[in-house]
Amino acid sequence: QTRRYQRRVGEFTDCPVFEGLYRFCQSYTGASIDGAIKLNHNMADICVNWSGGLHHAKKAEASGFCYVNDIVLAILELLKYHPAYSALIPLPSVSD
Repeated sequence: QTRRYQRRVGEFTDCPVFEGLYRFCQSYTGASIDGAIKLNHNMADICVNWSGGLHHAKKAEASGFCYVNDIVLAILELLKYHPAYSALIPLPSVSD
C-alpha cells in the first residue's frame, strides 16, 4: 500500500511532498468545512476560503497540486442541512 501511495505523490508527480503537508491539508480543508458549517448555522451569509478550491484531488489520489478535495467535503457538509439542493448540484465523480 505504501508503495502504491508513493506513486501518487512525490518528486515525480505534480503533487510534491513537503514539510508541513499534513498541516497544510488540514488548514485549507478545515477552512472550507468550517465555512459550510457557518453557513448551515446562519452564522454567516457568505464564506470564502481563499486557500481552498483544490478540486483536482480524487477520492484516493492527489492530483494537479491538490491533495484533498475540500470543495466536495464542504458540499457534503452543506447537504446535511440543505438536502433539497442535492439534485441540483452535480458532484464531481471521485474515482479511485
